[in-house]
Parts: sequence; C-alpha cells; structure tokens
Amino acid sequence: MRYDPTAQALFHPEEAPPLFGSDLKWTLDATCAELSRLAYIRHEDGDGARLDAALALGGFGPAAPFHDPERDAQGFGTLASDGTRFLAYRGTQADRLKDLVSDLRFWGSRWSGRGRVHNGFLRAEQALAPAVDAWLARGPQGPLVVTGHSLGAGMATISAARLAGSTLVTFGSPRVGDAAFRAVLAGRTVRRYVDCCDVVATVPPAIGYGHLGTECYIDRTGRVLPEPPGLLARNRDKWAGRGAYLARCFGRKGNVPLRALADHAPINYISGVLGVRAGP
Repeated sequence: MRYDPTAQALFHPEEAPPLFGSDLKWTLDATCAELSRLAYIRHEDGDGARLDAALALGGFGPAAPFHDPERDAQGFGTLASDGTRFLAYRGTQADRLKDLVSDLRFWGSRWSGRGRVHNGFLRAEQALAPAVDAWLARGPQGPLVVTGHSLGAGMATISAARLAGSTLVTFGSPRVGDAAFRAVLAGRTVRRYVDCCDVVATVPPAIGYGHLGTECYIDRTGRVLPEPPGLLARNRDKWAGRGAYLARCFGRKGNVPLRALADHAPINYISGVLGVRAGP
C-alpha cells in the first residue's frame, strides 16, 4: 500500500473505497484504524447505506449513527460478529467550521470525572453521549472498544474515560487532559498511535496537557516500533522522513506541502498499523 501524500487523503478520507474485505491482516488495532477512517463517511448527509456496506465487508452489523447538528459532532456504533461493540468518533473535517472551532477550544474544563480536559473535545463528546449511552444500554453487553482519529481521538479518549472497562485505541490524537484526568485511565488498555511527523500529535502545548496510554510509534518507513524511540532517535527519524518527503512528494500536484500534514492522513495510519506501507 503506497504512502499517500495527497490532500484528498488528508481532507476527504471518506472518499476512498473501503478496505475491509481485502486480503489484509485485520488485527484489533488495524480494524480500529479503518473504523476511524470510515467514521468520516457523512451518514448525516444521506450516505449511511455506504457506511453500512463498508462495515458489512468486515463482518460488522449496520451502523448506529450519532450526530449532533449544534456541535456538528459525529460517530457511530457497530457490533462485530464476535459480539464486540465498537464506538468510532469522526475527526476534524476541514470544511466544517464547527470542527475547527472545537479544535481551537483548547482551554481546560471540568468533566464528570477527575481533572480537566480540552473544552472543545469535551463539548463534542457530551453532545453525542446521550445517544451513545442509549445505544450501549439497549444492545448486547460484550467488550467495548472506543476509537477515533484526530478530533475523534480526543472525543474517544474522553468517552473511554467515562465508560468503565472499555479499551481505547486512537490515531493521531492531540493531547486531551491534565494529569488527574490521565490517572482515570491508568491501568486500562490504551494504545495511542503516532505517525512519525504528525503535527496533530504535538498539540495543544504540553502546558497542563499530556499524552496517555501506550505510545505506538510508526516510523518514517511505516514500521510500528516495538518501543517508542527516545528523543534523539525520534528527531533523527523525523528529519529523515521530512527529507524523503521533500525529495519524493513535495511540489507534486495534489500533494500537501508538508510531511507533518501528510502523516496525519488516516490511510497512512492504516498502512502503518497493517505493516504494508511502501514509501515515501
């Protein structure tokens, strides 16, 4: 699977065909990566049938769509064939002003548990919480996995903290909360994927905010490293990745100008988690 440096992959991940049904190794985390990408399908605009068809290819039941027009927050729930429940939140859509406003509301706010969290992520998660809780209450009570990409990763993190016993797997997550909030998820299964130069994983500033869970670092070649690299090794990898991007991707029609942006595209997380990336 080729590394995708295009603006299309970054800003409209929902337009690519589904990957479920292909001959790939669908681990739990790879499944979460694809569900996080499918969360961008605009079911609220009449595209629900396409989302259901993509899920069916992976052996999932129809989506239970969640949408709050006031906050412009979206996600869906779905049931796997083994009874596992998956909750996927949609990330930032660059053409939706309310998404951008949610990202910018980075001051800390109280939530229902301990500590303080990113205000924009909290308000978006709270907007969907009643519908999410109703879906969880009326369905089978199997294991729950919460996932999301970008803004959706922030929402998923707050949701997982609220939903005891859930597993959290995120991609390109910004920082979400303070130390007291992070302590709520201590001891839980939390895996946070970071793709090399992804700029979103570096915001908001680490003043009152911090990352949580097990970091799964995807290096410049698309390998998930067994252990996160130290600061010097990470910087060497990033600089080598930027150089490769400049040599092979920069200035070509349709590509984004920086690897810091391209590495945030959901498809580049998927190829890394699957271990099938080629390039750049």
